[in-house]
Amino acid sequence: MTQGTEAPIESITLQGGAGTLAAWETKPPSGTKNRGTVVLVPGFTGSKEDFEYMLPLLAAAGYRAVAYDQRGQWQSQGPDDISGYTMADFTGDLLGVIDQVSPDEPVHLVGHSFGGYVARVAVVTSPQRFRSFTLLASGPSSVEDIKFPPPQAVAQIVETAGQEAIWQQMSAAMTAAGQPPSPERMEFLHQRILQTKKANILGILKVMEVPPITDLAALRDAGVPLLVGYGDTNDLWDPSVHEKFAQELHAETAVYAGSGHVPNETVPAQVSADLVNFWEELA
Repeated sequence: MTQGTEAPIESITLQGGAGTLAAWETKPPSGTKNRGTVVLVPGFTGSKEDFEYMLPLLAAAGYRAVAYDQRGQWQSQGPDDISGYTMADFTGDLLGVIDQVSPDEPVHLVGHSFGGYVARVAVVTSPQRFRSFTLLASGPSSVEDIKFPPPQAVAQIVETAGQEAIWQQMSAAMTAAGQPPSPERMEFLHQRILQTKKANILGILKVMEVPPITDLAALRDAGVPLLVGYGDTNDLWDPSVHEKFAQELHAETAVYAGSGHVPNETVPAQVSADLVNFWEELA
């Protein structure tokens, strides 16, 4: 699948700790200076497709960009037991991806929602692997200051009624927000959640029962430049929560007016431009 002609999206296969990881990659056009590598991590029930419109834009700006399905998501392999979906498992996969796509140079890291949970643990664990870190619509935790049912409650629904039940809740929420995706996109999202392993969903919900980082100083003082990006409308966290989080992290901010939880899909050009500006300031 491609978006534009200058930076086609190529499917690649990476190795994770529990099998292969499906990924997409874009490269800067011929003759364009390569400014570095970007790794983008999707969130709960997400996949590489969440960055479909950003990848070519980042490549056009001179960045090699890689997005992947986390273990058990969509087209990636993963175990059938919830025990194979701990934070250590997700973080290990991310660090392994970076070793494969950029073994010699640190990368710019972007984590969307739960992908930001995984990414922030990786940054604290191995800060030398990262040139920068962007939290995109990824608030402090899933247990406080979030407009989302408690993870245990969602897990009970999934245990009882499977992925279809959580899809019904998600699709209703998207419709209620006033700007639902196209019918074709809705069908893709439906099929994606049905083909994401149940153990992945339950495992992530288990991980989300505790904040990913309890000591914000560890992330703030890791020496990796930080950016917090968020929409100001219908996100899972209120803008004030994101703003406070950014202040506590001493992070820069990017706010997307009228956008909700997926600015990477609703305003990809603006998000991409903000990322490129952030990275260029660090050069």
